[in-house]
Amino acid sequence: MKEVVRRAGYKDRMILMTAALTCAIALMCLSTSVMARTGTVHLTDHVKEVPARPALFDKEVEPLSMEKCAQCHTGVFTLLKEQGNRHQLPCTFCHSKYHTLAPGKVEYADAVPKCQTCHATPHGDDPATNTCSNCHSNAHSPLNIPDITSDMCVRCHQGPPQQLTTYQSKHSELDCTTCHTSHGYIPSCMDCHSEDGGEPFHLTGVKSDTCLSCHPVHNPLNITFSESEPQEYCAPCHKNPSHKRVLKEIREADSKHNTEVTCSSCHDKHGKIPSCFKCHEGHLPEQTVTDCLHCHANPHQPLNIIFNGEEPQNYCAPCHEEQYDALVASGTRHASKNCSFCHDEHGKVPECQKCHQAPHGESIHKRFENCAECHGSAHNVQGRMKTPQP
Repeated sequence: MKEVVRRAGYKDRMILMTAALTCAIALMCLSTSVMARTGTVHLTDHVKEVPARPALFDKEVEPLSMEKCAQCHTGVFTLLKEQGNRHQLPCTFCHSKYHTLAPGKVEYADAVPKCQTCHATPHGDDPATNTCSNCHSNAHSPLNIPDITSDMCVRCHQGPPQQLTTYQSKHSELDCTTCHTSHGYIPSCMDCHSEDGGEPFHLTGVKSDTCLSCHPVHNPLNITFSESEPQEYCAPCHKNPSHKRVLKEIREADSKHNTEVTCSSCHDKHGKIPSCFKCHEGHLPEQTVTDCLHCHANPHQPLNIIFNGEEPQNYCAPCHEEQYDALVASGTRHASKNCSFCHDEHGKVPECQKCHQAPHGESIHKRFENCAECHGSAHNVQGRMKTPQP
């Protein structure tokens, strides 16, 4: 047949081809007629019989549920489950079109939902921040921002960098990523400020909340505290030996400065040295803080009073009024001396022999236990006395 077609002219070939096509159509019609009469179709050896019609064709099939999405897209679902944050939503909330990527129908870029549909432009109009995928590379893990750099942080988080620039501290010398090693990670202060971290610290065994109660993290030298802050928070400051010494001294003294107030009751601002007159009235109206510290040299041990022998009598008078009045009225030589001349330590009662030794004969001293039996109070000495010296 092929040889006949090859030898025939163009017109004859067209006639032969038309005849062949007619025969094929006739055979198809015959086959269809047979199928109509018998209800069977021609099957190959691979398919022995046509499967039964599934019952599903008699049901109304509901759209895909989220669980059914997860059965195929297990990786995406797992990521959403573990890192989805606020994107843990029904799949169809974002993917209103799905399984539409037939060639030539819907392009991938059109099928994937746009971030701006929900978020608009949360980081401003800067083109660098409008391309969400520059930072948020996977919408199913939106806060997982890989390869983040400090210059990326400032585009969205302007407050902390501004604070670090305005309020200089050692934190200002660090990149954001030194502490925030991944996006959203809030480090513990103890990552650095501890024995292991190698930076100065106050306490051990505390949480970051304790540190942050005084130190704003991006302005750590702006230290604020309440009057209820425990003494222990101040004492180990930067392992400062002076603070440790102060805590030791104030507890040893056990005055009201230890039992009734905290460090921050007086030092209401970090580094502030308060005036004594914030709480105390002076012995005399004209006294200054310098006068206070002349005797109460260590405010953390206020009852440890030190004299140098030059303190005026009237410094003692407000507390020892009876003794002062008697001394001034006595007209004796004692009245010409400062109180600390005899009382070189606060509360110390000296022996008369310190100055007078043994002015009477031995027999007189044996008869009396002490000088006061004859001479009464040292602040108003009785007996034959010489005229006071000016």
